[in-house]
Amino acid sequence: MPIDPLTGRLEGIGRTAGDSKAPQHTQTADGEDFKKYLLDNLNKVNTMQQDAGKMVTDMVMGKEQDITKVMTAVEKASVAFDTLMAVRNKLVESYQEILRAGVTPLHPTQRFGTVVLLKNTSSTSLGD
Repeated sequence: MPIDPLTGRLEGIGRTAGDSKAPQHTQTADGEDFKKYLLDNLNKVNTMQQDAGKMVTDMVMGKEQDITKVMTAVEKASVAFDTLMAVRNKLVESYQEILRAGVTPLHPTQRFGTVVLLKNTSSTSLGD
């Protein structure tokens, strides 16, 4: 599968055999489209694995005679699952990197990047 040089995406991911264009997604503030995209692809991988498993069972039972068709389905399901796991691992790695970033909260005397100087209210003076 070739990689689109502008987006960095694999051209075949997310399309069925009859599709001529990649799916169009819009960005929402709550990330629902991203969630939907992940769940849709998770369901596709699950369906591919179930279909491949059924084809293997059918071949063992003597219902399916074309071993090439069965092995192609098994290999497609395997590649899809490996890709899904790579995406999952990258998401977990990114999440852990965000946690390690060590974002420090603002000190109570700082407001929006400026420092508020507090007046010394102690009763001692330098001359005493």
